[in-house]
Amino acid sequence: MLPKMDFRLLDASLELHALEDHLQLIESHMKDFQKTERRKVETHIRKGGLCPSDPEWHIAWQDYDNRIDELPKFFRGPFLVILYAVYESIVTEISRLIQTKQSQKIAINDLRGDFLERAKKYYKHILQFELYSEEEIWEQVKMLSELRNAFAHSNGRLDILNEKSKKKIEEWSQQNIGISTDSYYVVCEENIVAEIFGVVRGSLEDLIERYKHWDDQYRHTC
Repeated sequence: MLPKMDFRLLDASLELHALEDHLQLIESHMKDFQKTERRKVETHIRKGGLCPSDPEWHIAWQDYDNRIDELPKFFRGPFLVILYAVYESIVTEISRLIQTKQSQKIAINDLRGDFLERAKKYYKHILQFELYSEEEIWEQVKMLSELRNAFAHSNGRLDILNEKSKKKIEEWSQQNIGISTDSYYVVCEENIVAEIFGVVRGSLEDLIERYKHWDDQYRHTC
């Protein structure tokens, strides 16, 4: 006899697995690109017979450094935007499932404020269901939201950010956690993106499992 399959929120779980694969591909591609670009520079220098005393030698390596420095913005930034979108969609979907079964008249989008403010208030005061289990998790989610806004609304450019967001990101850049503001752009290193993804994914998977447990109990009482 085949084991009973649980298809509740299957799409949400698959999205999280797909994001993990996507992040691994991003990091792999960035490493391959860096190696390819380095070989190009070395070939250019060798064919041109250039040495450190030649201005062209320094120009070639500076151009290489500039291209490599741009990679995190073009690859990791969009990933954080997607990750936040998945977080928002899963939190919203689960809230609607609970809302329906509790016959709540107020929906999550009826509240005021940005999404995180609404979600926190809605889960706590309306649904009376924990959105997250630890405060450290919520801090990472807020960091994701801040970085997502920086990339989605200003392409990571500090000079376009509002002062509050700019100050927050500059504070993070001084904490040696993998966020920097080189060349007036927000740059996220591999370690901080992996950390944020791990925490957010774990939080969502925990939310999904707690919802399933709650739903099982709800069905038994009906």
